[in-house]
Amino acid sequence: MPVPANQVPARMRGGIVGGACALTGIAAHAAAQGMLPSTSTLLVVIGAAAAIGTTVAATPRLPNLAALIVGQGAVHLLLVLLSGHHHDLIQPSMAATHALGTLAALAAIAALEALASTLRDVIVVVVSLLTYRGMRRSTTRPTVVPEVAAPVVHLHLGAVGLRGPPVR
Repeated sequence: MPVPANQVPARMRGGIVGGACALTGIAAHAAAQGMLPSTSTLLVVIGAAAAIGTTVAATPRLPNLAALIVGQGAVHLLLVLLSGHHHDLIQPSMAATHALGTLAALAAIAALEALASTLRDVIVVVVSLLTYRGMRRSTTRPTVVPEVAAPVVHLHLGAVGLRGPPVR
């Protein structure tokens, strides 16, 4: 059974989202005729990407799309302000390429999460095949215990089961 994508470790997810923000933000900015960052600007952008990645790792319920939109905006703002070309701040071509960069990063993250899940399943199968020792015969039979379901009325009223109040 494949593992859901939300079980990919949080730190890995944060690193991937932060790195995708930086890479696609710089590529989108350059594709819209913006300036490529200098070394000092690149270090500030990497710091912002690390902060975004840390935030994503700390909040596992934060959607990737929201983090990528904030990341693209932060990278664009840093590149414009630190390069000295303030006329690039609001342009339709910049908005369009950063939107495409966000979608490309989202697709790359989804593909990486699916690849990580598949790779984990393959590793589990390979390890289980390498450590297979045959079936062991048991002398005892398993005990089957019937499961008693709670009446539907209790579930609609908010009760979990038939448990009464505590004894005083």
